[in-house]
Amino acid sequence: MNKKTHALLYAMLLVASGFSLAQSLPMNILKQIPGNYTVLAYEGGLLNADKLVDFIVVLHKPNEESRGNNVSPPRPLLIFIHNTDNSFKLAKRNDHLVFKFDEGGQCDPFTDSDEGLAISKRYFTVQHSVACGQHWTDYITFRFAPELQDWVFHKRISESWVLNTSTGPNADALILGGREMTSAKGKAPILFEKYRSD
Repeated sequence: MNKKTHALLYAMLLVASGFSLAQSLPMNILKQIPGNYTVLAYEGGLLNADKLVDFIVVLHKPNEESRGNNVSPPRPLLIFIHNTDNSFKLAKRNDHLVFKFDEGGQCDPFTDSDEGLAISKRYFTVQHSVACGQHWTDYITFRFAPELQDWVFHKRISESWVLNTSTGPNADALILGGREMTSAKGKAPILFEKYRSD
């Protein structure tokens, strides 16, 4: 399935569930956001075994940029599950997954990412990337485990990119400098709330 077809099907699913891509977060979720945080990013999709659209939401402190180096506050990631009565329940929270404002060198590693959050078939990924001064990506994926009724760490892929020394006319500006993958396969499950990106 190509990206265009996937996006169209996803849009149809949201509309059928009472949401649209242009709509903000449901009011029921906004009412559950702690008063000292604001919404930084969110994504809707199927996060568990039912067919209702759920949400993952990243929060931040409104003044995080003005706190100086090495003291940026955490950015909590919240999982909201869609109930059959059209309300949303805060199911899980992790304050140690999304990279902080000052963890990307010259750039914000989360907001400078092309996508930030992605959901696909009970999997979701937090996408970090930097492309100023340094060039790297760090994608952390979780999956819904029906036997645990919880989300567990699935895979982490980190890549670095370096300037290409080739002078060829069709040479890419950057080439892969290194790649590291950590998989949960064959290991004891790490629950979403227990996972730390550091």
